[in-house]
Amino acid sequence: MDNDILTLAALVAAYVGVSKSVAAGTRAETLVNRIAPISSLLIAAAFVLAPETLQAKMTLISTIGLAAAGAYSLTKNKTGGGGGQ
Repeated sequence: MDNDILTLAALVAAYVGVSKSVAAGTRAETLVNRIAPISSLLIAAAFVLAPETLQAKMTLISTIGLAAAGAYSLTKNKTGGGGGQ
């Protein structure tokens, strides 16, 4: 159970971090920063209150998706490319 809590805490932190980075430099940045604590609670509640089988799939999807997004971000920053920008 302790490992599950640590995994979910990392996923929630990653989701909030992604939302903050998406909003960075936009008009929504202030709002996203203000609601980050409550959004953390809502994301955590979605994971904890979901049935166990759904929770396992949500964790798997989140881990793969967030890891891929992070890898893409690192690669894009190192190569200076990404999306033709």
